[in-house]
Amino acid sequence: MKLRILNLGAGVQSTVLYAMITDGDLPPIDCAIFADVGDEPQAVYDHLQFLQTIGGPKIKVVRAGENSLGDNLIKGVNSTGQRHVSIPTFLAVDGKQSAMGRRQCTSEYKIKPIEKEIRRMLGIQPGGRLKADDAVVQIFGLSFDEPNRVSRVKDQYRGRKNWTAEFPLFDDYMTRQDCVAWLAKRFPAVRVPRSACVFCPYRSDDEWIHLRDTDPQGFQRAVEIDRAIRMETSACTRGMNAEQFLHRSCQPLELVQLQSSPPDLQKRIPWAAMDCEGMCGL
Repeated sequence: MKLRILNLGAGVQSTVLYAMITDGDLPPIDCAIFADVGDEPQAVYDHLQFLQTIGGPKIKVVRAGENSLGDNLIKGVNSTGQRHVSIPTFLAVDGKQSAMGRRQCTSEYKIKPIEKEIRRMLGIQPGGRLKADDAVVQIFGLSFDEPNRVSRVKDQYRGRKNWTAEFPLFDDYMTRQDCVAWLAKRFPAVRVPRSACVFCPYRSDDEWIHLRDTDPQGFQRAVEIDRAIRMETSACTRGMNAEQFLHRSCQPLELVQLQSSPPDLQKRIPWAAMDCEGMCGL
């Protein structure tokens, strides 16, 4: 069996790909797969529902387990109830930022659930290998201004027999801003949200402000997670000398004096506009 799958993050770039496929501007796919961590902003879930109304390919929603990533962080476990999974928090020693935490959430809550569904579609049992006539193409919404991310994804697929990755936006020299302009023409009345967990540390102050003002419930969820990752009783802090924070200032999120920045400064922060397009920061 041969499959073409779009990794759908429901953010800017993957929305462009999904719409282009729907319009016949790109080769057809078997389906798009959205990996739901359970803690996206409400705007992302609303946008996902919108995409399901435009007459495009089937969209499958998969999850790593019964609980959301946020719930597992609070409990100090991973998706299977075992060791805790880490997110790329800002680490501080004696109140000063020292480093960033490991990013395990991408693999466990995005990549693995999508690949598990693909294997299920191929009829492959857990631990089994692709058959000789199986071939998988995964399509990623990485744009021309993300060469490092493209390179890292390519490295992940190098040496995988009959399993490849494609990057239509990158190959067509389309940047994120090109995608924004394209969407403004294709869906003039739709504001495509940035796809990322509500507690994703890769946020500028402007994005924290936007989350706080447009999705109060999502912002409070981020505050809840921010508190949980510093609790002395949490498995997230076990064996660590550093404290973890969601905000780069290494202060509790509810106490941070968020400051708006000039638009030109925001453009110079590469991760501030990065979507979690089915593979996050890989």
